Amino acid sequence: MSKSFYQLLYQNETLYRVSGEETVSAQVEAPVSVADVVQEPPISMAPPVPPPVSVPPALAAAPLPSLNHQILILVDETPAMSASNTIFLEKVLKAVNLNLDGVDILNVAGSKQMDFRPLLQHKKVHHFISFGVPFININLEIMMNRYDPKRIAGVNFLLAESLDIVQADDKNKRALWGALKKIFLG
Repeated sequence: MSKSFYQLLYQNETLYRVSGEETVSAQVEAPVSVADVVQEPPISMAPPVPPPVSVPPALAAAPLPSLNHQILILVDETPAMSASNTIFLEKVLKAVNLNLDGVDILNVAGSKQMDFRPLLQHKKVHHFISFGVPFININLEIMMNRYDPKRIAGVNFLLAESLDIVQADDKNKRALWGALKKIFLG
């Protein structure tokens, strides 16, 4: 794996290396930095550990559509986004001084596995908002709580319930509003 991938994935976490293995594990003897894992030779032998944390190999992924904006919104709606969800999303965006013309909306319903890692490595997207699409479904291993924005390598990530669920529940609407204020309104 590349150094930039490990830095994107693990950021400020302490990583450990097991001698003779190529994967990164969470329970071995000496901490090392991300740069050390990628650049230095293996350290001394470590005691046996449970199965190591590993990054899945890249699958034959569907090509990403071309993106025109720095804000990407993911939805999973079959066959297409409903009119009520479109109107709701438009209102949500307007509340943070955005509109539908200023964002890219990608409906991943029924599509093959997509690999978004190259998109993030090239910093094409600055805000990544997912409505009901777990990040693992797009080949990003980002552990997040819903409505708790996270900034990783200069990209703001937000995971929310699907638009149908948010629209139907005031508690989810308030949580979404709070998260969007943190990201877009400071």
